[in-house]
Amino acid sequence: MAPKKLFITGATGYIGGSVLNEALQRFPNFEFSALMRLERPDFTSRYPQVKIIKGSFDDSETISTASEEADIVIHAGDIDHPGCAAAIIAGLKRKTTPSFVLHLTGTGCISDELTSTYDGSLNPKVWNDVRDIFPIYDLPNEALHHTIDKQFMDLAPPIHSACIVPPDIYGSSTGVGGTESFLIPRYVRAVKEKGEAFYLGKGENMRAVTHIDDVVEAFMILLGEAVKGGGSATWGREGFYFVVADEIAWKDAANAVNEILMEKDLLPKGSKAVSWDKDRLGQLLPSNPRIVLYLWGSNSRAESGRMRKLGWEPKGPSFWEILPVDTEAAFK
Repeated sequence: MAPKKLFITGATGYIGGSVLNEALQRFPNFEFSALMRLERPDFTSRYPQVKIIKGSFDDSETISTASEEADIVIHAGDIDHPGCAAAIIAGLKRKTTPSFVLHLTGTGCISDELTSTYDGSLNPKVWNDVRDIFPIYDLPNEALHHTIDKQFMDLAPPIHSACIVPPDIYGSSTGVGGTESFLIPRYVRAVKEKGEAFYLGKGENMRAVTHIDDVVEAFMILLGEAVKGGGSATWGREGFYFVVADEIAWKDAANAVNEILMEKDLLPKGSKAVSWDKDRLGQLLPSNPRIVLYLWGSNSRAESGRMRKLGWEPKGPSFWEILPVDTEAAFK
């Protein structure tokens, strides 16, 4: 049997870099190619076996051709870039043989910041990717990431698609390029700028969280099923996989960050995390207040029913174990 050809976008990103690093070890007989705007010496020296396809997310024909030539595509680059997604899909549709695409997305689609109903209060709704799969598909196009998610969910054989849907991710990447997580380092920088840890309203809003290694494992499981010709995995419209290990209340995270920064003498002794209103929170990013409301004021709660059916179990360190490390990353 000829080696499987795998094409990846986002190979130097926080998630994509970790996925590629692990896939190279788990599937050494694959032929790997990666979209890259500029060759990076640190990447090519570490991964000489990966073919570099020069191009940006705007280079539609380059992406389409690479996708057409691949058996498996991992789209872990700019997941909200409509042109890149369209180019991948166009390339796969040129093929007559079975192909697989793993599309990275996120639980932003189920967050409740658009409704402004909760704003720091607890939303009891927990989304399950088996029980709620049809309501998930029917989410409004305004839901984060969802317009592009549906384009992948709508694909049918010979294209087999899966959306991999992690929540807030913590821990350090194992790849080349972006190595720090997003949520906590960005929050810590905002705390440093404003001189106090904060939460919205009561701070009861719950955020699903997962360690980066557990997200990578979800990709590896689905890659393994793809190698089997689809295996036991679900593909297409119902191939939507939450990858959730735990959840945290944001006030608890704010209090913990406050303690860590006090210990480092980066906040005055006796500091406490404080409640902000929505207007003040939005001032952190006046050009797009929805994003900060989503990050630190909304609920985003999910259960990984479908991924667990394939044997996935979270094994990485807890959010609280890694919090000091991710906090430290904000200063590097």
